[in-house]
Amino acid sequence: MNTAPLTPAQLGQLPKLSVYVDETGDRGLALNCSPFFAMTALMVPEEDDWTVRYAASGLRGVIHASRPGDTTPLHWVDHFKAKRPERRVRAATVLAQMPSSKVVHVIAPKDAVRLDYPGLRDTDRFYNYTARYLLERVAHAAHKWPGGSRLAIVRLGAVKGMDHTETASYLNRVRTGIFDKYASVPWQHIKWPPSWHGTDYDGIQLADIHAGLLNVALTGSKDDVACAENLLLCKHQLHRSPTGHLLGHGVKLMARDDTFVTDRCWWQKWSVA
Repeated sequence: MNTAPLTPAQLGQLPKLSVYVDETGDRGLALNCSPFFAMTALMVPEEDDWTVRYAASGLRGVIHASRPGDTTPLHWVDHFKAKRPERRVRAATVLAQMPSSKVVHVIAPKDAVRLDYPGLRDTDRFYNYTARYLLERVAHAAHKWPGGSRLAIVRLGAVKGMDHTETASYLNRVRTGIFDKYASVPWQHIKWPPSWHGTDYDGIQLADIHAGLLNVALTGSKDDVACAENLLLCKHQLHRSPTGHLLGHGVKLMARDDTFVTDRCWWQKWSVA
């Protein structure tokens, strides 16, 4: 059996995986900033990318029902406020019905980051490092995708005020092994470089909603299961390792321990496929 790495030409012939990324929470590490920052990747086989357009256009039709033809992009903070709980339920229901999509969340609790990652006080470095963790998991997911390996085409939501060319440069240094020569990340399964876009992309709008559902759950009290009800509707889409493990794969904590999430009353429900 030939186990040699695939050549660039062979990788280019692999089925594609559309990956859309957005974030929630701010990047600041001061005590008055948000208690966490998270990045979310929505992964959809290219042949099913139509479900992304279908879901996004359907939700826009519901949100903009009084203005037929309005194509204003969906934004969690603008269109899914707490005073409109019915919209949150509908959004989670629509996302949950996308049959082949998978989701990865990387969560950075600020208290843990300040303690465990003292070198990340700069907001750009913090974003870059979080993106690294996310794309590592996207690469593994593409490599071990059910039905065969794929090549991930990654599009991230642009962050105001950030130089994403520096992010791409940092990530390129990571994938070439400068920082960790012994990491076994299959970076070759991500088409390089990833790209950053505005919210016109339907997939980025949906990734923003997935991130918003996560934000509501993590902002609520640890013993409040209601705050996670909509997040739980999409739990079957969380990416897992080939052996079924969730932590470190579909859910990654930037912390020495995972209790920021695993101590929550809804964790057991979320962690069961």
